[in-house]
Amino acid sequence: VRVKEEDDDNIPPLYMETLTLLRNISNSGQWPKTSMARSRVIRSPATATSATANSVVASSPSSSSTSTFKGQLSHCGSFTVVNENIWSTEDDRPLPLGNTLFPDLVKSVFQLESKIVRSSSSPPTSAADDADMTTIRPPSTHCAINCNAEFTPHVDSGRGQGQSLSMIVALGKFGQKSVAGRSSDGGGGGGGLFVEGTAYDIRYNPLVFDGWRQRHWTEPFVGERFSLVWFTPELKKKKKTIS
Repeated sequence: VRVKEEDDDNIPPLYMETLTLLRNISNSGQWPKTSMARSRVIRSPATATSATANSVVASSPSSSSTSTFKGQLSHCGSFTVVNENIWSTEDDRPLPLGNTLFPDLVKSVFQLESKIVRSSSSPPTSAADDADMTTIRPPSTHCAINCNAEFTPHVDSGRGQGQSLSMIVALGKFGQKSVAGRSSDGGGGGGGLFVEGTAYDIRYNPLVFDGWRQRHWTEPFVGERFSLVWFTPELKKKKKTIS
């Protein structure tokens, strides 16, 4: 097992605030439960080399998984927040629980997206052939926030609304997992993202891809791994009744 050695001095300053907030939530035990729908495509990194390697979090969405990061017990899961600056309040759609519980994180996450797309030093790369990388990406309405979650191969449900491309980045101290004495295939560092069979290193390297059409999954890893996925789904409008 190889875990990338890093200290806080080696974390890009752009990500420091968001990573600190994520760590605080994870270490405090406040990480929200994963929805049943999403947990069906997540498995705990702690089970990946065991006889239950194909088990998913759906069997116990609120459970924790053992992480090798400093010997801590870290939560494994995922929740979604929305960008309140552009979130539509029509049809009386309530804010997700994550917005209520973690307002500072929500603000930081969407500010980070804005900074990434305007960054000249480390702009996002693309795994989608039809992505227009010459224009600035518009703000997303949603962000999926993941902790130690190893996603199995899937495509996202629904479709994008205008903005069909998702953007993902990984944060934290994680590394490559060895399976049966051999290093895992992929980007070499562990914890990357496979998109249609091609591995991308997304650790502080944002990637744009079409989550609704391109099959994607997480490269096996060990350690502490957070990931953020910004996206704008098409929302079903409620039918209005005429009295």
